[in-house]
Amino acid sequence: MHDSDSNTTVLRSLIAAAAIVVLSALSACGGCGPNYPDCKDDKNCAAHKEVCVDGKCKECRDASQCSAIDACMGCQDNACVREPGCCKSDLDCPQGGKCWRTAGRAAGVCGGACRENSDCPSGTRCSSGSCVPDITCSDDSFCPNGLKCIGGSCVAACDLQPIYFDFNEYAIRLDQETPLNANAECIKGAQFTVGVEGHCDERGSDEYNLALGQRRAASVARQYNTLGVERTKLRGILSYGEERPVCQESNESCWRLNRRAESIRK
Repeated sequence: MHDSDSNTTVLRSLIAAAAIVVLSALSACGGCGPNYPDCKDDKNCAAHKEVCVDGKCKECRDASQCSAIDACMGCQDNACVREPGCCKSDLDCPQGGKCWRTAGRAAGVCGGACRENSDCPSGTRCSSGSCVPDITCSDDSFCPNGLKCIGGSCVAACDLQPIYFDFNEYAIRLDQETPLNANAECIKGAQFTVGVEGHCDERGSDEYNLALGQRRAASVARQYNTLGVERTKLRGILSYGEERPVCQESNESCWRLNRRAESIRK
């Protein structure tokens, strides 16, 4: 055999071996799918404990991926977030509140101590989420201390609290859910109606702050509806922008008090 023939045989052997290596590699990686965060299916995202949504690995596609982590987690914009007011026990609710569950669900919704009269001890009835003495009245003098005569019954007095906002924001903050829920319960159990007024701090133009105040008032009114306040009890929304501050100093401790929405009895 000539040297050239020997070299050709060796070369062919090397090419065949290389082809086997390439084919083995392709077989091992299954065609080598897209690089993270790109994906074709959920398998491409499994290593990151995510799912494939429109060609990208995301934390969730729907609530099922989030509730598997925590019963109170829901899917929002493909990210797992805690659902407002969600609870797994009474300990998750504001003091005096109760975790009300729907049959078959691991999580519930925080509410008052009662929903109907049957939830209360004998001699009391349910009013605005609280068990109160079942006493008829014509004015406040008929009621025990701490109760007011509203609609012929002695019920717990309630004050409508301001709802505060972050700078340039109109989304309800997590720390404002408790006072907002209390306002809603107060409105539902009362005979009066309310209007919601939005306010801003002094920074920004008049036009911008009027629009921002309107959005803040609308955000609170929408949440009242979500919490069960009838639309007939809401008398509209109004923005004062920066015109009615409760604090006049030019610093953050003052500005944060002016970034608010107030519920006004009508």
